[in-house]
Amino acid sequence: MSGLARLALIKGFSVSGSDIATNQVTNVLAQDGAHISTGHFSENISSDMNVIYSTDIKNDNPELLAAKKLNCKLLHRSEFLQILMEDYQLLAVAGTHGKTTTSSLLAWVLESCGHHSSYAIGGIAPQLSSNSNFGSSNFFVAEVCESDGTFLNYSPHGAIITNIDRDHMDFYGTENALINAFDTFIQKVSSKNCLFWCADDFHLQKLYPQGFSYGFNPHCALKASRFVQKEWMLSFDAEFKGVAYENIEVSLVGKHNALNALAVFGLALSIGLDEKEIRHALKTFKGVLRRCEKKGELNGVLFLDDYAHHPTELKATLNSIRQAIGERRLVVAYQPHRYTRAADCRGMYGKVFCEADALFVTEIYAARESPIPGISHETIIAEVRGYINHRCSHIKRKESASTIAEFLRPHDVLLTLGAGDITNLSEEIMEKMALNPPSKIKVGLIGGGASVEHDISLISFANIFSALNQKYYEVEQFRITRHGTWSHGDSARVSARGHEEINMAEKMSAGTLKALLECDIICPILHGTHGEDGTIQGLFDMFSKAYVGCDHRSSAICMDKVLSKRLVLDAGILTAPFVSFNRFQWDKSNQHFMLRINQELTYPVFVKPIHLGSSIGIHKVASPEMLSDAIKDSFRFDTTLIVENGIEQMREIEFSVLGNNEITVFPPGEVHANGNLHDYDAKYGLNPEKAAAEFDAIAKLSKAQIEEGMNLAKQVYKTLGCSGLARVDTFLDADGIFWFNEINPIPGFTKYSLYPLMCQANGLPLDQLIDKLIVLGLERRRQQDRVEVSR
Repeated sequence: MSGLARLALIKGFSVSGSDIATNQVTNVLAQDGAHISTGHFSENISSDMNVIYSTDIKNDNPELLAAKKLNCKLLHRSEFLQILMEDYQLLAVAGTHGKTTTSSLLAWVLESCGHHSSYAIGGIAPQLSSNSNFGSSNFFVAEVCESDGTFLNYSPHGAIITNIDRDHMDFYGTENALINAFDTFIQKVSSKNCLFWCADDFHLQKLYPQGFSYGFNPHCALKASRFVQKEWMLSFDAEFKGVAYENIEVSLVGKHNALNALAVFGLALSIGLDEKEIRHALKTFKGVLRRCEKKGELNGVLFLDDYAHHPTELKATLNSIRQAIGERRLVVAYQPHRYTRAADCRGMYGKVFCEADALFVTEIYAARESPIPGISHETIIAEVRGYINHRCSHIKRKESASTIAEFLRPHDVLLTLGAGDITNLSEEIMEKMALNPPSKIKVGLIGGGASVEHDISLISFANIFSALNQKYYEVEQFRITRHGTWSHGDSARVSARGHEEINMAEKMSAGTLKALLECDIICPILHGTHGEDGTIQGLFDMFSKAYVGCDHRSSAICMDKVLSKRLVLDAGILTAPFVSFNRFQWDKSNQHFMLRINQELTYPVFVKPIHLGSSIGIHKVASPEMLSDAIKDSFRFDTTLIVENGIEQMREIEFSVLGNNEITVFPPGEVHANGNLHDYDAKYGLNPEKAAAEFDAIAKLSKAQIEEGMNLAKQVYKTLGCSGLARVDTFLDADGIFWFNEINPIPGFTKYSLYPLMCQANGLPLDQLIDKLIVLGLERRRQQDRVEVSR
């Protein structure tokens, strides 16, 4: 109705209107010359008026009654729009879902391509600045509504039909009547060369009208493939009339919006627009208000709003947003819309909200409807709880801002869903959060450890602590001495190589344990045994605490060089030939193992403790005469050793990997060891000049080599069951073949450590990397909690 009012103003009509309350839309219309009344009163109507009404206006409305009494000319909004479009070629967008986004996108493509069309759409696209306008071309883009059957008033030149879903049964009575109405509308499209219908939709596929089918179905005339969504951008390939169109990019999310963009792409080509200009328009489209709209970001919380209210729309919206935000906690506030819709969609809500980590459901927004016995928010909640159980709860709309503001934490995403006043909730919460920021995430940092890598841990600890965002996190520091004694708070704040107590009577005090259990998430910065090998991770799992890094199973596997190599070999990944043995086996049969090494391996060989990293206890052995002494020295650090071949003319290529289910591998860095051991002091910045010369954060490799290596690193990460993060180390031989070397589930985080430097070189600085790792740790704990609750 506001769009029609704007078009009437542009035409020079005197325009008045009324609404139950003023808002931004009515304020803008008033500024443009309309006379706006608050409330519906008979005195707003005079006999010289043409009165335009919508289906939502009830028969007992005082203004409608007055208009009839005064014999005013009455026009339904669809009739008035038809009059306004008489001199134009109508490009109509119809369908149960996606009309507003598709019509807005079509109007923007025409505008961007220089065909300044007229349009009337059901939402406001920021780039168009309005929901209606008159343009200079002969095209008129209109969103036409099936809800009351009035879309049959139009005779379009061309059209896009997005889908047919069970809705508006209060008007149609049966689903067949709804389908027949769409069939009638399709027959009214005059140019079948400008008619595009979605063949991925079951009902449209059964109708199989003339025109062009579109979708991911391989039999479509306009066929999409290779759909990819990366954060807030999607892309796909298309094929139409024998021509392939690769990598069409759209600034929207969700496969449903790929279909909407595909239809617009096809129709735009059919009316003669330039392909390059269409592509640019699709990529630069900024969406529609109330359609996955970003309302703002405050204190680390992202606020989104979407008009979705039908179960099909809700599910598509949630799935696409989950893909965009990754592992961040998704908090959803849903306001059901209309009693009739809740009744019609009964039985359809169950699986809709599975992507939500927390769901708050308000009472139904009636939209002037009378309640229906047996239908309420409780009906919907009962359905939903069958699938997400404790994550769903009722919240009163008037109390929702205060309750949810207290619930939110940094890194959360709040999504408001519904066609009612839930759209105002984000602003209400942001007002409260501006005065009272959300509670910080309590992070426990653990450094030191009873390992020979104790000092390295403290260096990484200090670097991570300095990078933590103090606005988001309350940090509790813990330290473990070389003798396994825990401390926290002030007593834990010591520098690397600092003094430590050695004779405490207890390993962990009750106060330290209490402080540990009060943390929201724990970050163990512990290298080597008793920290990186799954030991401490198992403790956290027993306490049901979230923590950063691989879980106890994969940590144990990764830190066992023999087991990890055997597993990747089984997965078809190359690793250097090796022989392994423990101290007992060596003492009993050292000649046997010497013989095996000399027969199966080629010198030089490397002798390594299997549970350590950081170059500790590793020896490069050039001849058999040196082997026994090297093995004897390495046994000082571990009970089990591995002796493995060196790779001829090898390059040491390392990969930073992070993620739980969705895994990211960054392009690699390189250690310039030239076949020798990476010097300990250089590796950890104890000799900064040497450190800077011994690695590149971006390895000089071909594009094909980088891609091959990244695929190998991802395969290793998945094979070993990793989550959170890990550094995958490989060798690249003279023939350009990658060999797996080892994997570190808690790599170094010093200023000279390759893992954070590779991330930073690829656009993820240390503070944001730590944010990401904390989000991943919290998300994994939520997944585990879901399993435990469902038992």
